[in-house]
Amino acid sequence: MANTPTISNTDGAVKLVRDDHRHILALFQLYRATPADSRQSYIEQILQRLSDHFHMEERLTEDVRHHGNEGRILVEHEEIKAMIDELQQAENDDDESLDAFFEDMMQTVRAHFIAEERDLFPLLNKG
Repeated sequence: MANTPTISNTDGAVKLVRDDHRHILALFQLYRATPADSRQSYIEQILQRLSDHFHMEERLTEDVRHHGNEGRILVEHEEIKAMIDELQQAENDDDESLDAFFEDMMQTVRAHFIAEERDLFPLLNKG
């Protein structure tokens, strides 16, 4: 990850995170547009992308920890990571239950992205 933007390059970092949000949200739309029996590959892509995304964000926000809002952001990361773990360990016996849980996770992620862009990005832009 040598090319990962740092807090000293906040414009690039914010753009990278925002672009990643858009990509993940687009994957959510593809998931929804796919027949239920063909969604597994999208689930796997989304879960991996979210894991990578959170890792990148946590590295980017290390320098703004003194601003206060990052605590809530990190708690939300942990909540979503727990959902990811549960999905990865789930038995695929009950597709309806899995879909409902995945829908809940998508809603949580969407709300998290909105909060980040509203609360965290201005802090990153201040440097």
